[in-house]
Amino acid sequence: MTSVNRNGDLPGTYRVTEGSRVPFKDALASWVPIAHQELISTAKRYHAVITYMELSELVQEKSGIRTRVLLTNWIGKLLEEVAVRAKAKGEPPLTSLCVHQDGTIGPGYARAPRSVVDSPGEDIEYYAAEHRLLCYREYAVDLPEDGGRPALTKAETRRRARKAAQQPIMQPVCPNCSTVLPATGRCDYCG
Repeated sequence: MTSVNRNGDLPGTYRVTEGSRVPFKDALASWVPIAHQELISTAKRYHAVITYMELSELVQEKSGIRTRVLLTNWIGKLLEEVAVRAKAKGEPPLTSLCVHQDGTIGPGYARAPRSVVDSPGEDIEYYAAEHRLLCYREYAVDLPEDGGRPALTKAETRRRARKAAQQPIMQPVCPNCSTVLPATGRCDYCG
């Protein structure tokens, strides 16, 4: 029996084959193992990441269960369940491999269950990069011989480079006359 509302629209979360309603908790239960496996597959390629949108499409496509709920309202729940599963299996923090379209991990990652004991510190993006390296060291088939290095996503690296280039270079000035000091550090006017 198809659970279609009065407008003829599909329910919020539904089975693609017959359009029947699927309770969200059941959909989540189907999506978690798929997402877990997709994140492991991502970790097999050194410095690879997957976006929230890509992961959401993969789990919905492979499970045959789709949702019309906004991505921002459910992807966090999915990743939290994957993080709990990875932690229970003693795996590295796989959810560090899932990023926004702009290449950032976002502040929510600081609250993710971790399989390692650490704290996010000041830079959540670098924190996630360190966790991604743990994943690559566990699963990557193309890991460099030196064990690799934590790396920000390409998009985040470009963003930081642009931001650094836009920062004005502060030159030292003479405390007496406010003239920019030469390379010697001694004011040509005040001595």
